[in-house]
Amino acid sequence: MSRCSPGSLKQFWSLQTAFFLALWFWLLIAAEEKLFRDPGIFWHLVVGEQILSTGQFPHTDHFSFTAAGKPWIARQWLGECAMALLHRMSGFDGLLLGTVTLLACFYTWLAHRFLRSGAPGWLAVLLTVLAMKTSYYHLHPRPMLLTNLFLGWTFARLCDFESGRVSFRGLFWLVPVFLVWANTHDGVVGGMGTIGLAAAGWGLCKLLGWDSPLVSYRQLAALAALIFCCGLTAAVNPYGLEVPRTWFSLLGSPVLPQLITEHFPLIRSPVGWTALLFGLLYLVALAGILPQRPRVTWLIPLVWFYLAWTRIRHGPLFVTTATIALAEMLPHVRWVTWLSRLGGDLFRIRNEERAAGRNDPGWRTAIFPLVLVLIAAVLQTFAIPVPILGRGWAKIDPQVCPVDLLPELREYERDHPPGTPIYNSMAFGGFLIYYTPDLRIFIDDRCELYGDELLLADDYAENVDPEMVDRWARQYGFHAALAQTGSPIDSYLRQAPDWEVVRQTMTATFHERRIVPETRVERPRTAGE
Repeated sequence: MSRCSPGSLKQFWSLQTAFFLALWFWLLIAAEEKLFRDPGIFWHLVVGEQILSTGQFPHTDHFSFTAAGKPWIARQWLGECAMALLHRMSGFDGLLLGTVTLLACFYTWLAHRFLRSGAPGWLAVLLTVLAMKTSYYHLHPRPMLLTNLFLGWTFARLCDFESGRVSFRGLFWLVPVFLVWANTHDGVVGGMGTIGLAAAGWGLCKLLGWDSPLVSYRQLAALAALIFCCGLTAAVNPYGLEVPRTWFSLLGSPVLPQLITEHFPLIRSPVGWTALLFGLLYLVALAGILPQRPRVTWLIPLVWFYLAWTRIRHGPLFVTTATIALAEMLPHVRWVTWLSRLGGDLFRIRNEERAAGRNDPGWRTAIFPLVLVLIAAVLQTFAIPVPILGRGWAKIDPQVCPVDLLPELREYERDHPPGTPIYNSMAFGGFLIYYTPDLRIFIDDRCELYGDELLLADDYAENVDPEMVDRWARQYGFHAALAQTGSPIDSYLRQAPDWEVVRQTMTATFHERRIVPETRVERPRTAGE
């Protein structure tokens, strides 16, 4: 009977394998509720399911009563369909498993790039974990998550070309990637800008006679053609040019940075300090390159740092580009060289070519993680309730979503005809779209649909004049409201004579409006009547 030697077992294990498994399990355990706190997740799922079920793409809104019939397109349709497929497999458990697996693969790949550049294992793990923790506030299972992955791959491709690891032909894989990206999320605009910045920098270096990965002006022309082809992918979708028009209308809105948390400037966001600290780390490393001239790609994260400063939603994209740039810069940073002299092997950066061969894990090291992911998928598909891996592990956080009010909300839905309107706080719009599909909502986070005017009015009602809810009730004819507990609107409805509390939870309060019959004033009779 043969036994496997320790040497033969090592081919199935590596630092990357251990890192993936540790991160995968940690995310499954720690993110069972936290990943589902974004209200957009719910309506993305419904849109994806409707596209898969009907084979048709929506062109008008049918979720709300304030914008009913107004033009609206599912510009992120491919990401929404992917979400719906995972949801079909095993509900929110499937969505959690798919998201966690993608994230674990992505950050393991980032750690591998550090190892390939010669970084010691502990430093590769530390910097990668720091990057993930800095971006964690925005890693929700929605299409924007894929923008983080696509931008990482795109930027790494540009870095690999500049360093000579990828041929010029290898850049043309960007075109099919951008075709998928353009149908998945608006962030493809950032990808196009990143390629444009790299091409402009390389072209300028070529003109000035500095080191450039472009060996001829013919390559520069071919690179311009590549950028043009990537740009054309924006129009290859079920809606044509309506998709890029919507992208730029959202980018040009002056209201979103004032009202929507993820559009806040970095300095206004409660999580902005994490991106700021990572930015300081990147700037210190970049300063350590001088007086050596930095590569063009090493400078591109500066642009993303500025974009993160203007809108915190760009923070994870800055962190991704900065992490990849750090892996490229590390062997050239003076501070690292100085530390390696003091600390010996603890800080030693190995030769990149030898490190690449030494840290190439090989395909066999992916077998164990793959088997584990497949086991979890099978357990979830067949509804086997195993902790962490099986069905029933993923949960919706009751402190963010009013899941405790579902019995009352669904009873109200059953007792009223389809299309009945209900007022709601913006944070609960997607929740109602998913859980009470026969009700029509007041607003959700599809900002391009409602426009700046309604967004401003909703914010004014939420914070300054909650009595507007009564005026909207008379205008639209709704007799139910789902407000955040303790908000000005909730407080107003509690004391309003024609509203009553159905039920209150720590997250939301469900109010109903009593229908008071109109009193008829009798006209005095005249003598002749």
